[in-house]
Amino acid sequence: MTRSHRVFVPSALCLALLALPACATKPPTQTGFLSNQAGMEKVSGTVRAQIERQRDLEALGSVTKVTLLPAKLQDASDIPDTITPESRVLVLGELDRQLCFQLSRRFEIVSPDDPTAARVQAVITRLQETNATASAASAAVSWFLPGGSVRLPVGRGGVSIEARLDLADGRQAAAMAWSRGAGVVMDEGSLSEVGDAHRFTASFAKDFSDFLVETETPQRAQSEQDPCQKHGPRLDLGRLAAGRVIGLHVPRPK
Repeated sequence: MTRSHRVFVPSALCLALLALPACATKPPTQTGFLSNQAGMEKVSGTVRAQIERQRDLEALGSVTKVTLLPAKLQDASDIPDTITPESRVLVLGELDRQLCFQLSRRFEIVSPDDPTAARVQAVITRLQETNATASAASAAVSWFLPGGSVRLPVGRGGVSIEARLDLADGRQAAAMAWSRGAGVVMDEGSLSEVGDAHRFTASFAKDFSDFLVETETPQRAQSEQDPCQKHGPRLDLGRLAAGRVIGLHVPRPK
């Protein structure tokens, strides 16, 4: 049976789903990883993520080279004990991967040995667990809905991230505190306990990298030697295809 011929879910269920809170996003954290947090400005008009940020655009204009330090879990981060160490590493690896890809579109990625390069690092400050059973049930309901997916109001995960760019002299030139939780509509679930957090790292990486340059700044041409190849392919078609078949996000293995 194709999607176009599927039975429609009763209208009462649709209305009930629409009446649920649209998003499980918690406010951005303030852990002390970022300096001058008192000057952070909240971004208005965002639909899914909650963002606070600051930047010195003049100082950023001189940045051409960036080294990416490994992402880490911030001390005293808000992470349920039920999320395994392996799952935490999975999200950290994907955060590094997505940041490298996005930053390489804006800057030359160089090794930490280059003393003239700016340094970027992100920390995970909160992980919200994705419930596999609720995700599977959501996928079953979504199968009957044409044109989109829905999530049940339980077991929706998310992630909060803080990131900074420091100039070669150590001064912080940009900072962002970012948080996103899975919404009721258009956010597919996952059988992984960190499936939502894993998927949202891509949105964070783009938001942060775009914030480091002026609007409409053209992207860099990609070099023949991918500076991010150690993180794996930029597009995993097999994993994406599998996700479309089952209607759930499939995290890329570390």
